[in-house]
Amino acid sequence: MSLTCTVHYPARKSILSEYEIVVNTILRLDMYKLFLVDIMHIKDNNIFMHYNQAVKDQVRHLRRNGYSLGQIFKATDVPRTTIRTWIKDIILSKNQTENLKNRVQRALQQGRITSQKIQKNKRLENEKRLMDSGIKDIGKLSPRDFLIAGASLYWAEGFKNKHEHRLGFCNSDPYMIKFYIYWLERHLNINKDQLIVRLTLNCSYKDKIRDMQNFWAKAIGISLNQFTKPFFQTSKWKKHYNTENYHGVLRIHVKDSLNRLLKMKGWIEGLKMLK
Repeated sequence: MSLTCTVHYPARKSILSEYEIVVNTILRLDMYKLFLVDIMHIKDNNIFMHYNQAVKDQVRHLRRNGYSLGQIFKATDVPRTTIRTWIKDIILSKNQTENLKNRVQRALQQGRITSQKIQKNKRLENEKRLMDSGIKDIGKLSPRDFLIAGASLYWAEGFKNKHEHRLGFCNSDPYMIKFYIYWLERHLNINKDQLIVRLTLNCSYKDKIRDMQNFWAKAIGISLNQFTKPFFQTSKWKKHYNTENYHGVLRIHVKDSLNRLLKMKGWIEGLKMLK
C-alpha cells in the first residue's frame, strides 16, 4: 500500500504558509515488517531553516538598539514572523518608540507623495491621450463644418436681442475671439477695419487699461483707434487676478451689419431645426 500526505511544521502557526513538507510513506508488509519512509521538500526547494544562536543574538541586539522589524529583516534576512518570536520580551524605550513612530509617519507620507505622483502622471497621460484624440476627431473642417461652427458660436456668445441692429460678440478667451474674427472674414466678408471693440474691466484694473488694450490689439491684429471708451465694473474684487492671465472681456461690433445679423439669425434658426 502507498500513501502520500502533506504535513505542516507544527512549531509555529506563522510558518504554515511558508514551508510545506511532503511525506511519502511506503508501507511494505512482509515477513520482516519493514517500513520505508522517504521525506522530501517540494516548494521552490525551500526547507525549514534552523538559525544558530549568533543570528538570534544579532536580531535581539538590533532590536535593543531601536531597529524596526523591517530594518532587522533587511540586515539579517530572518523572516518577520521569526523576529517577532525572538524579540517579544524586549521593551523599547520611549525615545526609541517615538523614533519608530516618526519613521512610520515619514514612510507613509513618502508613500502618499509617491502615489500622488503616480496618479498625476496617469492623469496627465490620460489628458494628453484624449486631447490628441479630440484634435484628430476634428481634423480639417469643410466649408460647411466651418459655417456651422461659427453660427453655433454666435448662437452661444453673440448678441441676439431683437433690438440689435448689428453683429455683436463678447468673450474673454483670445483664441475664441480670433476664431470668430477669422470666421467673419471667411463667411461674411468682413474686414478687420470694420470692427469696433470695447473692453470691459473691473475697476480694480483701471490703471492697466492701456496694457490690456495693447494686448488685444496685438492678439487680433487691429488698431488702438478701433477701441471705444472702456467700461469699468464698479464692484471691487477681493481677489486680484494675475494680469498675465486676466485681460478683461472684449466686446466686438461690426459696422453696418444689419443684413449680416439677419442672415446670422437665419443660420441659428436652421440649427434649431436640426434633429
